[in-house]
Amino acid sequence: MIIDARTLPLNAIIESDICVIGAGPAGITLAREFEGGPLRVVLLEGGGMDFDQASQSLYQGENIGLCYDALDRTRSRYFGGSSNCWGGFCRPLDAHDFQVRDWVPNSGWPFGLAELLPYYRRAHALLQIGPFEYDPQTWQDWIGRPDSRFIPFDREQVLNIVSQLSPPTRFGRIYGEAIARSGNVTAFLHANVTAIEAPGNGSQVTGVEVRTLSGAAFRVAARCYVLATGGIETPRLLLASNRHHPAGLGNEHDLVGRYFMDHPRIRNGEIVFSDPRAFSRIYDVHVTYPGGTAARGTKISSHFGLSPAIQGRERLGNTRCYVTSRFVGDHPESYAALKLLYQALNRGSSLRGRRGEVLRAVARNLPRVAVLAVGLKFRPGFLARGFTLETVVEPSPLPDSRVMLGEGRDRLGVPRVRVDWRLGEMEKRTFRRTQEILGAELERIGAGTVRVAAPREGEPWPETLDGCWHHMGTTRMHADPRQGVVDPSCRVHGMENLFIAGSSVFPTGGSDMPTITIVALALRLAEHIKAGFAYSGRDLSVPVPVVAALESEEKAAA
Repeated sequence: MIIDARTLPLNAIIESDICVIGAGPAGITLAREFEGGPLRVVLLEGGGMDFDQASQSLYQGENIGLCYDALDRTRSRYFGGSSNCWGGFCRPLDAHDFQVRDWVPNSGWPFGLAELLPYYRRAHALLQIGPFEYDPQTWQDWIGRPDSRFIPFDREQVLNIVSQLSPPTRFGRIYGEAIARSGNVTAFLHANVTAIEAPGNGSQVTGVEVRTLSGAAFRVAARCYVLATGGIETPRLLLASNRHHPAGLGNEHDLVGRYFMDHPRIRNGEIVFSDPRAFSRIYDVHVTYPGGTAARGTKISSHFGLSPAIQGRERLGNTRCYVTSRFVGDHPESYAALKLLYQALNRGSSLRGRRGEVLRAVARNLPRVAVLAVGLKFRPGFLARGFTLETVVEPSPLPDSRVMLGEGRDRLGVPRVRVDWRLGEMEKRTFRRTQEILGAELERIGAGTVRVAAPREGEPWPETLDGCWHHMGTTRMHADPRQGVVDPSCRVHGMENLFIAGSSVFPTGGSDMPTITIVALALRLAEHIKAGFAYSGRDLSVPVPVVAALESEEKAAA
């Protein structure tokens, strides 16, 4: 069932077994795991079924660290969450991403890759991707084209990396109908959680306060709560829920909001293939992203990475290098304008609704945009201008890189967010050495060269540095409450019935592509919650009626 929260009677009380806050990939995955079962589930989404600028504006905040995108552009506040502005790239974390590495500060997960493997496999169906296979040679054999063959690197130095491409799955559109038909899962739209109530010693959440922009207000009371609102909004809600606990919830050790991570990327490099026709089809994102390289009904994309051995030897973070073809008109402003237009037209971005901004950007660069669009669509040789090398590296989890509450408040009275994004010297070293090592290996085997364009250690970050909108680490997972906000089962330390889903629990972020790990962790969390209800004595064989138990203010007061 899906209900517009603006139609609820004032001060209604909604009772359920489980309350999931946030209807993005994590929240919808969780809700689906309980669909058709005996547990009553409420799913709260701050936006509607489609983009709305008024809802999106609640994400506005302040950047005080490294130059970063406007915070209301990097997320999507409507049903489906950040899957609405996701590119679709999928690949599990690497085995060494889970390990403690002495050169990566605060690294190490409380479990290894083996713990998530069964959930990664299940995530493939949810993300609408192919077989659980990431071996480059296997995919090369399946594709079976002479113009789609991998460069034969020394695997002790450079690796060919394969990711699978989801359509991309827009969770709201794909799974909304099943939730609408559900008898035990009820989603409330335009339902903005403004506070999480945990009176007394703070060990138990007793309810959440919910408001709509139209003025309606109600409360949800459940036995178990899951906060699944992303790496910025999750710490914001925990810190803002300070009525009974001045430092916020889960913040006994001042960790909520710290260790904020996003994958930094630099697009300034250049790669020159000795034979572009031999390699561009399998590496060029402008070919692979639209589906130009596919097998077994699945689009794939290929990138370059460094081996775990050389990462350890040179004390580097994990990394990926992407290749994109360039054409006449491929000026940063024209490319940005074309990207804005594409996102606005394809229901895939928080930029929809900003038609004036998009049209002005396109108009300012119209000749270049037109030529660039022709090049990208038809790829004529006379417009080709080589290949850009885009490098994305693993961010260090640094305690001073953080999400905080700002000075102002939004229309619902919740403090605005302030983000201080920071990076370490390891990232600079990784950017530069990745490009240098890749270039040396290409030259060694006669496959090409790389023009290195990355800062040296001690040099300032270039203006072209930006993030990937992957907000991670702000409620990090650790067995020790002095080093993490949630325990290995994603339960908030010191709290009995509050869990967190999403990339905010990542201790480290790997080299890229967090969505498949977000979904895998949500599947794992659903099993933990089911086990908790079974242990508590709830008879899980007895079905229950639909969740919405609405009561008047007078009945609630009595």
